[in-house]
Formats: sequence, structure tokens, C-alpha cells
Amino acid sequence: MTWKTYLIAQAAGVAAFNTLCNAAYTAWLWRGETELTLDRIGADLAMTPIWIGLLSVLLGTPFIRKALADGRMIREARLRPHPLATRLPRHLAVRAVAVAALCAILLALPLMVALPMLGDGLLSPEAAIGSKAIITVAFSLVIVPLVAYATLADVAVAEGARAAL
Repeated sequence: MTWKTYLIAQAAGVAAFNTLCNAAYTAWLWRGETELTLDRIGADLAMTPIWIGLLSVLLGTPFIRKALADGRMIREARLRPHPLATRLPRHLAVRAVAVAALCAILLALPLMVALPMLGDGLLSPEAAIGSKAIITVAFSLVIVPLVAYATLADVAVAEGARAAL
């Protein structure tokens, strides 16, 4: 499998999984409600990119590290880690918190600012679930590839450590 194919498969698969989980969660959270206001569900919508960043690192990074471990995809695609990715912590829990914090600053805060501008219109539960699904897909397709590219730095560090032995 090529790097591009792998990256597309990862992003699409994770986006689909995240969307199903978020739609089910949102349906459960707002069950029995006939109308919802944006100010009532705004915090839930704004937390979505934070959770995607956190879980993408915790759940996705081990799989990506394993897929890249033999170095074949990296060599074929002539990939090199971005210098910024080398500054991310290698420990999964610490990296997950760092990525979640970045998602909060870069994605969740602007979303929280933008939502009130849309008004305080009433949403049906179906519209709330649809909004959550759209936000989930959009942010998954941004965050997951970035997490995968950041994992390239882990492989480079591991290869450097093996070469030093």
C-alpha cells in the first residue's frame, strides 16, 4: 500500500468511525428533546475537535507506527517529518494532551466564536445530529492526516536509535 492510499484509508475510516460514534452519542445525549438551541449544544459541538485530536493520537498513533515501522512506505514516498512534528512528545498520553490543546486553541475556540454568530435558532434533534456529523467529518479529515504525518517523526527517531546501535 502506498503512503497516499494509506493516509486516505486512515482518514476516511477514522472519519466514518468518529461520525458514527458522535452521531450515536449526540442522539443519546439529546434524546426526548423536540427543539435545541445552538447555545445549548454549542459546547458539545465545540468540544468535538478536541476529542478527535485526543482520540486520534491515543488510538491511531500505535497503528500508524506499526504500519510505518518497516520503512517501506516512507522510502517509497520519500517522506520526511516536518520539523514541528519532531517537537511533539513521543509519549502517547503527553502527545494526546498536546494535540488536544492545539485542537482547542486552533479549532474549538474559533468554532465557539462562530456558533453564536449563526444565531440562537432552534434545531431539531436530527439537525443537531447532522451538525455534529458534519463537524466530525470535517475535523477528522483535517486532524487525522496531521497526526499521521506527525508519526513520521517517531519512525525517524526509532530508525536513528537503531542505526546508533
